[in-house]
Amino acid sequence: MGLPIFYCKSWFRMKKVAIELMDQSLAHSRHLSGESYTALIGSDSMPSCFVEFFIDKGMVGVGFLDKKCREYLTYQFLVTDADNLFLTMATHREFDGDKDEVIGGEFYIFNEEGGLFIRREKFNPYKIEETKSSFEPFRNYEKIPKFGCYSNVIKADR
Repeated sequence: MGLPIFYCKSWFRMKKVAIELMDQSLAHSRHLSGESYTALIGSDSMPSCFVEFFIDKGMVGVGFLDKKCREYLTYQFLVTDADNLFLTMATHREFDGDKDEVIGGEFYIFNEEGGLFIRREKFNPYKIEETKSSFEPFRNYEKIPKFGCYSNVIKADR
């Protein structure tokens, strides 16, 4: 059995709360019409992650949350055609202990031809590293999830 799913208009990252909770039928209707909505996985107040649907804008976002509801990992998928997504960006953040302050992170940009740009940043003292590489792009493709079936986009280990 999967985790419970809750629906809302959006997840407010700064305040760590769901905005405008909605019932499953309204979320399903929004999904079918291509309107934006957010699926909260596991809880409506302390989800393990959330999936933001902006199909009308050509994207799906996934935010992975720690036990303090801090977004430590973010995925951005672009819609490539009527059925498919491509993971174009991943951001991993490091926090200062139990605080919400981000002290560093890594940022990955993928393209469909196999190009990869990586930026690693530390903020105190400030240090930045950038590099380019290549990867096998087939692993970054996913089907656009059917309503309520989000396991393909919420895989943290890619």
